[in-house]
Amino acid sequence: MKIKLIRSFSAAHRLPKYNGPCHDLHGHTWKTVFIIEGPVREDGMVCDFKVIKKLLDDNLPDHQFLNDFVENPTAENLAQYLFDKISSALAEKNLTLKSIEVWESENAAAILER
Repeated sequence: MKIKLIRSFSAAHRLPKYNGPCHDLHGHTWKTVFIIEGPVREDGMVCDFKVIKKLLDDNLPDHQFLNDFVENPTAENLAQYLFDKISSALAEKNLTLKSIEVWESENAAAILER
């Protein structure tokens, strides 16, 4: 069974390998969409949404400088970083991250699926 959660966070970054205005420090309110897979437990849930929301929020870089975590924090590289980080946290709960969408604006996102 799959469940979907949407979270958001605010973070700053700069793109050191980009020749344009995004080379300079700026920020976004990032929206992230997670598709998580796992077995339905006896209680009828894959996992309590409250538990998953906390796990996701604890692993998102809210009010952080993304360059401290990702050398060139494009939406694509940030998606890869978050996918790896959150996959590890979910594995401890017998859950699998199937996909992540990282939206840097209302009309631009990077999507990673496994």
